[in-house]
Amino acid sequence: MKKILAMILALMMVLSLTACGGSKAPAEEPAPAPEAAAPEAEAPAEEAPAAKSDKLVVYSPWSDVELEIAIPAFEEQYGIDVEVISGGAGELVARVEAEKADPQGDVILGGSVGVFMPALDLWEEYVSPEDANIVDAYKNTTGKISTYCIVPTLILANTNLIGDIEINGWGDLLNPELKGKIAFADPAASSLSNVLMFNLLTVMGDGKDLDTGWDFVNKLADQLDGKVLSGSSKVPKGVADGEYTVGLTHELYYATYLADNAPVKAIYPEEGSAAIAGPAVIIKNAPNMENAKLFIDYILGQDFQERYRDGHDARSVRVDVSAPGTMPSLDSFKIIPEVVADADTQNAVLEGFKDAVYG
Repeated sequence: MKKILAMILALMMVLSLTACGGSKAPAEEPAPAPEAAAPEAEAPAEEAPAAKSDKLVVYSPWSDVELEIAIPAFEEQYGIDVEVISGGAGELVARVEAEKADPQGDVILGGSVGVFMPALDLWEEYVSPEDANIVDAYKNTTGKISTYCIVPTLILANTNLIGDIEINGWGDLLNPELKGKIAFADPAASSLSNVLMFNLLTVMGDGKDLDTGWDFVNKLADQLDGKVLSGSSKVPKGVADGEYTVGLTHELYYATYLADNAPVKAIYPEEGSAAIAGPAVIIKNAPNMENAKLFIDYILGQDFQERYRDGHDARSVRVDVSAPGTMPSLDSFKIIPEVVADADTQNAVLEGFKDAVYG
């Protein structure tokens, strides 16, 4: 068949064919010269597909320990070179806002959902296939914010200093013996303390109206005796070093100092611990978009989630990854959702705390 087609194509160069095709012109009449074909319009050149990127830029407040668990394994598995830009979660969100006309980063990893929610227009829509394996309460319901871990808030106590002081909940922090001995970071500088403020305003009030929790917060502010720390990491360090008897912090800091054999213990308040969900987002119009999606899939995947749990005592959001061996199960204490507030409410709470501490 191919030979016949080739012969027909060759004959077309010298013969004229009838419209119905197949028969030659009479032999005694020379075949008319074929008319010159009108030049065809030149097809527009197809745009060459973009070369696959081998880069990824991650903005993150993560510690060196966390980054070491995540980044080298991702680079080795996918052959992608990762650049990490470190900073506080709020600082990094502000950076993305400043760069939105020409994004320089691809992903933000870490912080709290409350910091990312007011800036939803900065994030790319993406729901990972791994979201199907996430606990229902922590699925990507916004279409933009994935969560990779759950971190409960708690009270950290120095076992060498606590003595006979009984602490079962937030309310026990008002014990006069603890005045000036409570470590707490400025909620204007620490996203963790910001979460803790809303945690306290919720559970120490009626649970519905934040204003009902201010009576307790004002009394707690008096207990601080003017001592407010400039960063969340200084709280557990101050407790572990014996500068403070107790501190308001979260489980990951407790796990870190427990692993270092520091004299600390965790108290999960009977009124309720806020469960902070660790967020991960893709920056809108990220320059390495496919790699960014791959990275989100990797962070939510079972392999990384198990390594993150084992290397950092972090609670996974996956249904098929158990809790760290050093931590109690989530059903052994009271958990409340993290409060996500709008900018006006955030500002009002920060001003209220400032007034309560400094008058």
